Amino acid sequence: MSRPEEGRRPSRVRLLLALAAVALVALVAVFVLVRGDDDEPGGSPAATASSTPATVTEPSLGADAPGAQATPPAEASQAAVDDLPPRQAPVALDQPAAAGDGVTATVASVEAINGFGQGRGNVSGPALRVTLTITNGTDDILDLGGVAVDLTHGTDAVPASPLDDRSHAPFSGSLEPGETAEGVYVFSVPPDDRGTVTVSVGHRAGAPFMVFTGSAG
Repeated sequence: MSRPEEGRRPSRVRLLLALAAVALVALVAVFVLVRGDDDEPGGSPAATASSTPATVTEPSLGADAPGAQATPPAEASQAAVDDLPPRQAPVALDQPAAAGDGVTATVASVEAINGFGQGRGNVSGPALRVTLTITNGTDDILDLGGVAVDLTHGTDAVPASPLDDRSHAPFSGSLEPGETAEGVYVFSVPPDDRGTVTVSVGHRAGAPFMVFTGSAG
């Protein structure tokens, strides 16, 4: 006849083995979870720091830097045109022109002469002597020291070189309201290219040029 203790012994062994297996499974599960957290991008400060990409600022390219795109020639030409002073619509050589602010001008005469160059860079030769008048129709004194006069000739509007001839007498001084002043300008112009000449007169900076055009042949 067997003892009761001997019948219960195998059951205790199985129970202990089952508890040991459960504990082992729990330890493995905890180990896997801990390793999984360490592998996540935000699992630790070091992982977070290494996973955050650094912000890189692209260097700006200046006009002279390699790879910088230069201003197209067409845009450069347009910018040069935009920098030119404004001009009124041209009138005939024998007609008065208005600047639009009360100042008017006329071409009193255009004479063909044999210009005499004085000083360095002046070459004697065929020239046109242009006599101009300016009338101050404003209420203020007009400073004639800022008057600019130029002349082009031919269908290609070739700029004529000013000539410091003896008769050269540009505008100077000041002009009272209602008064008229006269100025004389000489330009070197070939005799065979006087079919079209254009005289431009600006009386102050920023004011539109008064323009005269016609034949001086």
